[in-house]
Parts: sequence; C-alpha cells; structure tokens
Amino acid sequence: MDWKGAQARLREAAATGVGLLFPRVCAVCGGACDRAAGHLCWECFRSLPLVSGACCERCGLPVETAGRGGFVCSRCRQDPPAFDRARVAGRFRGSLRRLAHRFKYERALWLADDLAELAHGCLLARFEAAAVDVVVPVPLFRTRARARGYNQAALLARGVARRLERPFVPRALARVRDTGTQTHLAAAARRLNVRGAFAVTAPGWVTGRTVLLIDDVMTTGATFHEAARALKAAGAWRVWAVAAARGVSR
Repeated sequence: MDWKGAQARLREAAATGVGLLFPRVCAVCGGACDRAAGHLCWECFRSLPLVSGACCERCGLPVETAGRGGFVCSRCRQDPPAFDRARVAGRFRGSLRRLAHRFKYERALWLADDLAELAHGCLLARFEAAAVDVVVPVPLFRTRARARGYNQAALLARGVARRLERPFVPRALARVRDTGTQTHLAAAARRLNVRGAFAVTAPGWVTGRTVLLIDDVMTTGATFHEAARALKAAGAWRVWAVAAARGVSR
C-alpha cells in the first residue's frame, strides 16, 4: 500500500474541508484568497516589493547597475562579512512590512508559510539550492524567546527546510548574550552590539557543511555576520544567509 500517497490524499482532503468551513482571506486586502495555498491573493502577492536585478555579490544590497563581473559594495570591501553570501526576498516596506510586523509582534503565526515561501523563492533564484546541507535559524536570547513565545526566524527556517528537504536544526546556534533591539542603531553600532552574541552548540551539524542561515529581516547584515562568524569558527565550510525582507539601514 502506498502510505505516503494515502497520507498526501488525506491531508489534501482535510485541507479542502477546512477551506470550505473556514474560507481563507487575504492578509493584505481582506478579500478571498485565489491562490492554492497561503494567505495572500494573487493581486496582493504580485504587488509585494520583491527584490530583483543587480546587487552586491556579498550582502545583496540592490544597486542600479553592477556593470560586468561581480559587484561588491563599499561596505563589504572595507569590512568583509563573515557570511559568503546574503540575499533577501523583498524590501521591508508597504505590504511586506505589515506582514512581517504582524508575524513578529502580533502572533500572526499563520503567515509563517507565506514568508517562508518568499524566502525559499529567493533561495532558488539567488543560490545553488541543492548545495545547502543544513538550515539554521538566527536564534533569540532565551528570555526574549520565552516572552514572545516563539522565534519567528525558526518558523521561517522550518518552512524553508521542509521545502528543500534538508535538516532543520534550530539548536545548532545559540544566542548567548541579550543584545536587545537594534532598530535604532546605526550600522557600526549594530555590529559592535552583536559581537560575541552567538555560539555553536551542535558543531557536528555544521562542520564542513554549507549552512543556510534564516532570519525574518536583514538590515545592515550585522546579525548575519556575527552568526556566520560563530559558524565559521566551528568549522562550517560555507555560510549563506536569506531573509524575507530587507530594512533600510541608517
């Protein structure tokens, strides 16, 4: 008996039944969802401020034109990040900003799959996805995690790992120091603030591997840099980073 096929059909039937009883509405416009899954209608999905085109080879900073060959921005040339490459799905503005804010601060956990879909799409477009060995979320400090009740980056990373069919290791990396919010800090202050904030707690998962770091929002890349620095120190061969949205740095 094809148990996997039977389980898939059962999940599909259950989802259909739930959809009939509780029709999905778009998280942006409030209208009916006309996409097969998720909480965005096609019109709102197409209007998301996604990032495309030329960007810095290292941090993914969008540029008007990069000319021929790989372009590296001045910040990455002057102070190279520890990660090998970072990219974002979209810009932290408009509807994407509202979605990310609701997900992070208002417990709109049903949006995890929509944002994971964006992060996964970014990965497929910007990386050699088949080369990823393990998916690791940027961790929260333990007191912040208890207060919030969940780690939004871990929820996104789980969704990306499921789509990739790669191991999801939420405890490979730990935040060993409470860095507080970095919202109002400039780039240099952000990097100083997170210095030494991460430690690898499961080196067996990262040594010699390509690690995919996932977070909800990337601004200056300071958090990704420091997390990647800890992973590299523990023997990670390569660290790639993906976020659902990119904020505006000061």
